[in-house]
Amino acid sequence: MKKTLLILVAAMLSTMFASAQITDTIVSMTPSNRNVVLEEYTGVNCQYCPDGHRRANELKAAYPDRVSVINIHQGSFANNTYTTQFGNALANQTGLEGYPSGTVNRHVFSGSSTALNRGEWAARAQQIMAMSSPVNIAAEGTLDWATRTVTIRVQLYYTASQNVTSNALNVAILQDNVLGSQTGMAGNPDQVVGNQYNHMHMLRHLITGQWGETINDIAQGTLVEKNYTYEIPAQLGSPAINAALENLTFVAFVCEGHQEILTGTEVPITHVNVSGINANMNSFKVNVGTNCDNTVSGYFVFKNVSGDNATTLDYTYTVNGVETTATWTGSVASMQEGTVNIPAMEINLNQNNTIKAKITALNGTPVTSSERSTTVKKSLYTVGGNMTFILKTDNYGSETTFKFFAPDGSVLLSGGPFTNSSTIHEFAFLPPTTGCYRLEVYDAYGDGINAGYGTGYFQLNDAEGNQIFKDNGKFGAQATYMLDVNTPAGVEDVAMESTTVYPNPATDVLNINTNENVQRVEIFNMQGQLVKAENGTVNHISVKDLANGLYTVKLTTDNGTSMHKIIKK
Repeated sequence: MKKTLLILVAAMLSTMFASAQITDTIVSMTPSNRNVVLEEYTGVNCQYCPDGHRRANELKAAYPDRVSVINIHQGSFANNTYTTQFGNALANQTGLEGYPSGTVNRHVFSGSSTALNRGEWAARAQQIMAMSSPVNIAAEGTLDWATRTVTIRVQLYYTASQNVTSNALNVAILQDNVLGSQTGMAGNPDQVVGNQYNHMHMLRHLITGQWGETINDIAQGTLVEKNYTYEIPAQLGSPAINAALENLTFVAFVCEGHQEILTGTEVPITHVNVSGINANMNSFKVNVGTNCDNTVSGYFVFKNVSGDNATTLDYTYTVNGVETTATWTGSVASMQEGTVNIPAMEINLNQNNTIKAKITALNGTPVTSSERSTTVKKSLYTVGGNMTFILKTDNYGSETTFKFFAPDGSVLLSGGPFTNSSTIHEFAFLPPTTGCYRLEVYDAYGDGINAGYGTGYFQLNDAEGNQIFKDNGKFGAQATYMLDVNTPAGVEDVAMESTTVYPNPATDVLNINTNENVQRVEIFNMQGQLVKAENGTVNHISVKDLANGLYTVKLTTDNGTSMHKIIKK
């Protein structure tokens, strides 16, 4: 009994002594749940990796204080670009079989592999964030630009006991805003800058080595502090790339050995002795918008690379060679980002337009900033009355969908995904009001519907079958067309006013009563899909094989077309 008491007293004194060496406590001592560390395995030649980046970014945006993302360029798709000396060893313990793959806290959720496909990351992250953690973590750091030295302090506080005898503390250096190539970048359009891709969260170095620093004092109630000083070289990685101090971020996390990350945190950094004044344009976007005119909107995000607040920013934007000068005013702290909205820009409709932007001065001081350029095309057509949308899929129809949006933003008509065959699909519709409508056609893979796997296309025809426009299907992830509808619903050709279809409701046969020569009868379901058609002189059509419900009958004659709603029962 006396011996046990002495051991307890010794343990308490040891903890008190350790804590006494720590001048202030930045880590919480209240038990808490785990934070997420998503390690994403990726490469510049990986078609689906930008979609993985997008999902990871969305997860981080949803939980900015709970989720850290580390992009590890590794494997054959990386092609020795943006790789590090650490990537292969990290990947080899995951059991990954394809890219992109990711591990969420290196946890085994099922089977024996920690590797997860991108569709699982969000749900698995939720599971991790609901799990209690035996250890809390906090960190802070200072980056001295004069010496390129970062000093990081990490504190751990153990709130529960573990079944292992030690942990490993890891500190990673990441880099954002690395512009370069990327296959399939249309899958993450927010990261596309002109014809380049803006890589984020890129692993550059592990300050604590391949598997971290061993922490032996992990008993419940133990407070641990570790301090790291690292002089950042001009270049990082293997092969090395320029290490831009303003774009470096740091993540600290604690593991059970090489696996099972218990929790992690991003390290807030204070920048000191920042030299010079500059502003980096990290993204530049132009959107066609939802208006039926010749204007587009744009914005760019800049980083204030100076020691003072940014209050004014001079910049130019150029549309098809015509340059305009503008000034932004506001307040953006040192090393923080701000958004500049560019005034509405007039472009040439239905053709490619080159738009550029460049920062010229920060707080009145001239700066050197790279010019960003993008190409935008706004497709706008004036239409009216009954229309037919024709879509031919490629051999991967399951990747293809479309939507017609009404002026109020509601979906008037939609279709897909379709079967995996090169097939023509027809959809008839009649806009209920005048106004500005929008057509969006999507390809989930990001290579359109005419990339060598069957020749797909889509087109829009008017009531007489005349082609309004045709798209060759080479559009990447999305194609957008604006439709200025100037003819309201219910306006039909006068010659067709006396045309009727009966009986309504119909059971077996639908009769057509008209003085015109009917050339074609088409029946569409309420999703706009063509379900039955007959050509030639037609005065009746069987509907016996149709499912009960509401349908649209389109009649085409020598003098025009008309639409009729019928019920099949």
